[in-house]
Amino acid sequence: MHIFILPAGFILWYLAYEAKPIINDEATLHWEEKNINKRNKLLNIINESF
Repeated sequence: MHIFILPAGFILWYLAYEAKPIINDEATLHWEEKNINKRNKLLNIINESF
């Protein structure tokens, strides 16, 4: 019985991996730009404190 658990887990993982939603490039670029801006602000604050 235990011999079926590992292959079944891999099969379920593969099915879940293939079912990922398609990433919208425009939304992703906007999100990445916001994160880069936040990261730069934090780095500037850290650099100013030293």
